[in-house]
Amino acid sequence: MSQYMQIDIRVRPFFEKPFEKVFPNIANCLRQLSYHQLVEKEPSLYHLIDDMAMISESPNTPPALKKKLRPYVVKMEPLQETAREYLLTRRLNELDQALYRIEDLFQDLEGAL
Repeated sequence: MSQYMQIDIRVRPFFEKPFEKVFPNIANCLRQLSYHQLVEKEPSLYHLIDDMAMISESPNTPPALKKKLRPYVVKMEPLQETAREYLLTRRLNELDQALYRIEDLFQDLEGAL
């Protein structure tokens, strides 16, 4: 490894429109639960999975919302772990496909909310 340089490969958010315009139902849900900073920060969907998992398990989350969130989070968490593995092993084509599947799950969640 170089002494003065590093290779940095990471997942960063990219929205052509603001997050809350692309995912208005998810953004509204986050705002109602007082997670305004998540909406404003516009995290990558990859990183948002951790927050969605926390929200789906929080005692402060209404049971009806937990029931809607949990099936998606259960699918997202292993997919995030797979994506993390691809990221760490620099398997970028596989990572790209995993990120597409994560996006699909968030779109499905958006429709369910």
